[in-house]
Amino acid sequence: MERSRSGLVFLLALAIEAGFAALAWIGVFKQDVVGFIGTYLLISLFYMVCCFWIIHARGGSLGLSFLRWIWIFGLLFRLTVAGLDPGLSEDLYRYRWQGKLQAAGGNPYTEAPQDSRWDTLRDSTWPQVTRKDLPSVYGPLLEGLYSAWYVVVNSFTENEIRQAWWFKVPFALCELGVAFTLSRLLAALGLPSAYLLLYLWSPLVTVEFWAQGHNDTLVVWLLLLALLAATRNRWTWAFSWLTLAALTKFWPALLFPFFLLRREEGHWAFRWKEALIAVPIAAAVCFPYLKGIANVHELLQGFLGGWRNNDSLYGLIYAAAGENFDDGTVLVTWLLGLLLAALWSLHLPLVKAVKWLVVILLFLSANCFPWYLGWLVPFLAIYPGAPLLLWTALVVLSYQILIGYEILGVWQDSNTFRALEYLPVYGMLIGRALVTRLPVLWSRLQANRK
Repeated sequence: MERSRSGLVFLLALAIEAGFAALAWIGVFKQDVVGFIGTYLLISLFYMVCCFWIIHARGGSLGLSFLRWIWIFGLLFRLTVAGLDPGLSEDLYRYRWQGKLQAAGGNPYTEAPQDSRWDTLRDSTWPQVTRKDLPSVYGPLLEGLYSAWYVVVNSFTENEIRQAWWFKVPFALCELGVAFTLSRLLAALGLPSAYLLLYLWSPLVTVEFWAQGHNDTLVVWLLLLALLAATRNRWTWAFSWLTLAALTKFWPALLFPFFLLRREEGHWAFRWKEALIAVPIAAAVCFPYLKGIANVHELLQGFLGGWRNNDSLYGLIYAAAGENFDDGTVLVTWLLGLLLAALWSLHLPLVKAVKWLVVILLFLSANCFPWYLGWLVPFLAIYPGAPLLLWTALVVLSYQILIGYEILGVWQDSNTFRALEYLPVYGMLIGRALVTRLPVLWSRLQANRK
């Protein structure tokens, strides 16, 4: 029986690879958004069947040979789409522009692409550079990487479009680091190694980080390294990696209280001495960007409010605030603080607490781009759950916005597609909570009556 099930997973893996080959044939996804969404959903169906089997089968008994096949197919999926040009977003062109700006002596935290001072930097990629009105909202560690990598790519190709494509490479390598570190974290937590399939075969990870080349792999890798170190009680290393993660995308800074003060085995652990390592690391990384780095307040404004894209709970808060972004941002900030305080007070295992912090951030965000869910996928390999796995499939529906954008130049979200994406996810989460908690509450009620 076990061998036949493994054979079924092997056939499903071939079907997934056929789907990725179809995506590679489509090429530039925004030229056939409907075909892309349909193919992605079909791949996700095969993927979720595999996940269901891994979760409910005896994952720990599958053996080393099965794990090798998980890696082989995972790498095959990635290589199948790696050569594609980015077609769902234009972020790579922004990464390259910021590297080119620094090579010309500019500061990404004080200079915006549209500044006339930098007109000489405009080249064939200029139309694709995003948010020309804003300076950088990325962390200084990413800015340093952009600067160094631009020097590398500029040394071996003068083709500006190809230079942007090559900005995929460092983040693809970081993604492999995520997979390797996750495998070690699964072992450290005593979980079946076969659970790695939930990450390695994820269509979202493959499309967003190998076909599109988004930079989120670096922050996820650093965060997993921090959690692995914490799991091994190497807290100085844990705070070192966490600091670097916060200097990449900023939001991991919210995790410091969860690392710093914890109740463990009946007593409080306050690791302030280990946390001091954050000071010299932050000083060293931020030093080249001291002038203007405070401008990153736009990140919080854009993440919690300022413009909307594929949001869920934020839409309800925005409506309650009278469709005023400033008031909505205030409400979301307070709600985020209260929810994180409540999450901290539960004293969950650290990895589980981080998972739910990421979920809260994504649910409250005014902008929930599909690749943001890449922050969550590694944690679904550790704590699998059908509702959130389903979300990684349905989030592709948000790309329908590209149809009107490409034809009319209008960026207009659809409430219908937003409902198709989020209602099943929230419905399953609420239903699961009720099924889990109602029997407990009923038992307590019966006991109190007695």
